[in-house]
Amino acid sequence: MQQTFGAPRPSTSRGVAPLVILTAGALLIGLAAAEIGEQALLPVFGALLLAIVVAWPEYGIAILLSTFLMAYPRWIQGSGYLTLNNVLGGILGVLLTYEIYRNQDWWFIRVPQVLLLFAIVGVYGLSETLNAPDPEKVNLLGAGFYFAEGLRIFINRVAFTLFFITFIRSPRSVRMIYMLALAFMMLTALSGVQNVLAGGGLKGYRAFTGATELVAGQVGLIRAAGNPNRLAMFAVLAIGGLWYLMQSMRSFTARVIIVPLLVTLALAVFLTASRSGLVGLVLCTGVIIVDGGLDVRKIFTVALAGMLLGLVAVQFVPERNLERILNLPGTEEANVGEGEASLERRQYSWVLSWELFKENPILGVGMGNWAVVRFIRDPGRSAGSPHNSFLLALVEGGPLVLIGFGFVLWYTWRDIRVAEYYVRLPEFPLAYLTWIVKATKVSLVVFVFFALVADLFNLVLLYMLIGFAVTLRHIVEQAARGEVLA
Repeated sequence: MQQTFGAPRPSTSRGVAPLVILTAGALLIGLAAAEIGEQALLPVFGALLLAIVVAWPEYGIAILLSTFLMAYPRWIQGSGYLTLNNVLGGILGVLLTYEIYRNQDWWFIRVPQVLLLFAIVGVYGLSETLNAPDPEKVNLLGAGFYFAEGLRIFINRVAFTLFFITFIRSPRSVRMIYMLALAFMMLTALSGVQNVLAGGGLKGYRAFTGATELVAGQVGLIRAAGNPNRLAMFAVLAIGGLWYLMQSMRSFTARVIIVPLLVTLALAVFLTASRSGLVGLVLCTGVIIVDGGLDVRKIFTVALAGMLLGLVAVQFVPERNLERILNLPGTEEANVGEGEASLERRQYSWVLSWELFKENPILGVGMGNWAVVRFIRDPGRSAGSPHNSFLLALVEGGPLVLIGFGFVLWYTWRDIRVAEYYVRLPEFPLAYLTWIVKATKVSLVVFVFFALVADLFNLVLLYMLIGFAVTLRHIVEQAARGEVLA
């Protein structure tokens, strides 16, 4: 006789038990928070973080990237070396070691950019050991507080690059990380617009996020955008990403929504009164127009955005901003108009940079020591930056470091072009990543320009672009060989 079974009935006790545990846990956390304060949430946050990163390392990369891009509340930030990004780095380091042991695949160690970054770390370490200023002499001159942890930060960036290309290895992960970075850049630029339109801003008229105050523990967006020039850079990068995202969309409604966002981001550049931001905006627009050739839709969209920007600029951009941003180097107004002192300081810094390089022409003065060395050398006792990433690399690391960064940028450009070669074909399996590949290409061009007028080689943006370039090339070559992607 055949025995039949009905549908299994769920156990009441098994269904209630998790609810009881969760309720009790919530009550316990609530009571602890009431008695101890917000620090009581730290163990819960830590356990949740560990579970997420171990299960999905790509989300660990997303969280790590966010620690570089925004300021968390103090109880999450940590203190000393026990910080959120150090904890994340430790977890990802353990996972990386396990990944190497399990797969016996060291492909990411052989990536040219990684090898070059390791070599740059070695040169910086040697220059720091041999040529760093004497701490006692520096303290006697009252410049001890100018010492920076540049080398430690740079090593963190190199580790981030390794983690990125190891754990971001699927098209879904690439899109997730790129959309996250794009969202940060957009919100940062928009917050700068809101800040200056509300009557704030640097010197009362230049858009910036006020993010330099976030170290006190407030939650905020990209901290580096506390500088108006960097805020302009993030706005321009967001424009590039949004443009290619719009091109990948078939929905007319989505395109209509994105165009005003593009205009607002361009408005942010004008509100920063950043001359380098304006040149970067023109460069980004030029690359977009030239890339892929001209067509009626592209010309119409750019013209429409330009007209809207003109109308909005007339209404919202103060005359002082327009005067400063249009005082470009080489014009007569640049010598007498708004912002002329800034140009003079930059020129003086560039001349001084060359003099400092000639004093240590082989290994430089060590990473992070620019401010101290300039303070000692400058009769005006200024510690201002050279506003040029390549000059800073030359002074702090010598010609070997400068050449190393040049090759890093070149190999990154080459990887993007290889990925673009594959995804340009409509029938290619990963053709839907075309917009990210093109946006990364434009971002690298824009970054190199801004690196000529700002100190950016310790900014996480460069290492994120390296990560995207290496990962995109790796996954498109896997797809071209017919391999199954993660």
